[in-house]
Amino acid sequence: MSAPALSAGSLVGHRVRWDEVEPGFRVGTRHGEYLGFIESTARGTFVAVDGFSTPVGHYFSLREAQRALVQLERMGKRKGASRASAELLARRLATASGLVAASALLSAGTLLLPA
Repeated sequence: MSAPALSAGSLVGHRVRWDEVEPGFRVGTRHGEYLGFIESTARGTFVAVDGFSTPVGHYFSLREAQRALVQLERMGKRKGASRASAELLARRLATASGLVAASALLSAGTLLLPA
């Protein structure tokens, strides 16, 4: 008895459509729903970004980046929309807090500079 063969489509989700809208920039959709995008870098790696514009990671191959977005999308469906929204809100809050802290640090630095 042999193991079933897996096609490249089944590894990255056979219902996911990857459109290259610009050279090196691919957008993923499933049943018309936006999953995110993958952008190739000058170093030959790929950056995956989810549907909420949150970076997912750097990958050495396009297939790895595609798998990451598909898996993230599948996990998001299991968690439920409220958990994904809470995580997005927490990330945005952390980013805003970091920007406020950086601004305060820069302001304090300019006040201490000799005139």
